Amino acid sequence: MLSIAREIVKRDPKIQLLYVGSLKDSDRQLVTAAGIKFIGLPAGKWRRYFDLRNLFDVVVTLVGFLMALGVVIFFWPNRVLVRGGYVGVPVGLAAWLLGRRLILHESDAVMGVANRILAPLASRICVSFPLEAYEGSKKVINKLMFTGVPINEEFYNKTIGQIDLPLNDKKPVVLVTGGSQGAHAINQLVQNSLPQLLNEYQVVHQTGVADYAGAQSWKASTDQAKDYHPIDSLLNTQMASLMKRSAVIISRAGATAAFEIAATGRPAILIPLPGSANNHQYANAKYLSDKGAAVLLPQSEATPTVLAERVERVVRSDMGKRLAFNIRELANPEAALAIAEEILK
Repeated sequence: MLSIAREIVKRDPKIQLLYVGSLKDSDRQLVTAAGIKFIGLPAGKWRRYFDLRNLFDVVVTLVGFLMALGVVIFFWPNRVLVRGGYVGVPVGLAAWLLGRRLILHESDAVMGVANRILAPLASRICVSFPLEAYEGSKKVINKLMFTGVPINEEFYNKTIGQIDLPLNDKKPVVLVTGGSQGAHAINQLVQNSLPQLLNEYQVVHQTGVADYAGAQSWKASTDQAKDYHPIDSLLNTQMASLMKRSAVIISRAGATAAFEIAATGRPAILIPLPGSANNHQYANAKYLSDKGAAVLLPQSEATPTVLAERVERVVRSDMGKRLAFNIRELANPEAALAIAEEILK
């Protein structure tokens, strides 16, 4: 969202921006650091199973909606952009009720609950995947506009920045990432695969904070681990440089991760998070797999032997080149600009 905000201000520095987010301090800090006004609203989460917290969260959402009405009336925006999420529902409903133009952005290959609720009310829905991915959204298909996902420009920069790891050119690099928090199941899978992988590859493993100590302990316990490099977290610049340096990337299948991989044009093995909302990670990975742009490996089928075999096929055959070419075709470095222009129409 911040990259879209920057594009809007570039085109008209006089425009006033207001970011309405959750009550999390991390949201507020990130936005205010960019010089944008921020208001936090309460919003309930709807769980797809019986839970008494759903009843409480209905009340929270109602309170959030009443507060959103006040925010929209006071700020009186010409345009409202909602990028999914539970905070977006009360804000979007308030904007529509008060006659403000509503624009949505959908990051995944399947619409989330929040955007499905708001879609009939929106004037335009910017989507991240080509329109053919949204065949299930026939009622709003005329509102869809393919823009891609705005990501940090570092991923499009062809220069490989400084990598403070003892990597060499003799072994291909396998990069493993489970997102900023890491992915415990992928971490376990990779750790069990290391005896096979380290014979042929250097493995850079972004573990997240929770599993970092265990990965470091394993590295210290064996002489085989000189080509194993666990890291708890990475800045965007570091992640971009490592992606560009990698022969293959093993990752979850969130939209941001998928399009960061597309921007760097590297072959990827995607292991979707089971049970993600609307199974959106599987939908993302399935679309890319069907287009020959990534390897889909369901977590239920992911064993150390299978993972090592997939890595070998990608790195040691023409498959890697085909995957890299096809996923690069889906990248759009002008995604933030396209959304900003639609907002300013």
